[in-house]
Amino acid sequence: MKKTQKEESKKMKILIVDDNEQITKMLTTFLELKGHQCTIANDGNEGLSQIKENIYDVILLDLAMPEFDGYSVIKNLEDSNTLKDHKIIVFTASTITQDELENLVKRGVTAYLLKPIDIDLLHSKLVEIADL
Repeated sequence: MKKTQKEESKKMKILIVDDNEQITKMLTTFLELKGHQCTIANDGNEGLSQIKENIYDVILLDLAMPEFDGYSVIKNLEDSNTLKDHKIIVFTASTITQDELENLVKRGVTAYLLKPIDIDLLHSKLVEIADL
């Protein structure tokens, strides 16, 4: 029971960066039903601008996007020494090795999920990250 109250009490400001509008709509609908506030960026450049202009509790970042992808966002944040200032969950449907995912975490990414996203797993990760 305490866990549920804790989940309900922590409302987060979340940025979703993904070029797939169906995914951003689905995640936004689910997360807003849980009481969170969501902002959507449908490409990496827009996402990076949002990250630099606003403060988010968590950033959901797709790695595989055309042109300016999630890796570019991460590299830009690293270059400006701000990657570790953000709680970023990367997600991808692309083929990525476990070593590559773990390397992203070593570099400063908070967590990762593979697509298709299990929304209950995503929500439990968000709750876990909110307590960090």
